[in-house]
Amino acid sequence: MLNKYYVADKSHYTKNWLLLVLLFVGAILAWWQISSLLAAVLAGLGFIIMLVNERRGKKKNGNSIEVLEKCIIFNEDGQSRSVAFSEIKKVKYSNGLPAGDPSILIETGINKHKIQPSRYENSDKLLQQLQNKFTAFNCKIVNKKEGS
Repeated sequence: MLNKYYVADKSHYTKNWLLLVLLFVGAILAWWQISSLLAAVLAGLGFIIMLVNERRGKKKNGNSIEVLEKCIIFNEDGQSRSVAFSEIKKVKYSNGLPAGDPSILIETGINKHKIQPSRYENSDKLLQQLQNKFTAFNCKIVNKKEGS
């Protein structure tokens, strides 16, 4: 089963905030200066944009990882869990036994989360983005060999 990897520096709810604010201000100005019909059309357009954003968020089927500005969200088997980069105590890189398939073990004070980047679309981009975030948040990084 192919897991999906989403690069999401912003959530899908905040991508269009500027457009929505402009539509809101435009609707107020249109109502005040031009006509209430134009204001209703602009408000309706903003509502449609919000509905489209909501549907895009619900269309994420299957397992996925979202790397946000301050955390990682794991969506697996209909369940979501997140790990804040500031909560990470240790990151272990290892080369797995089957064909040297690398994996990343993220340890927090409570849980461990294993990621195999090769299972995700854009695995190189996922690995690079995770490494950048681990470095930016000064996470302790350990390279280990499988079996030790």
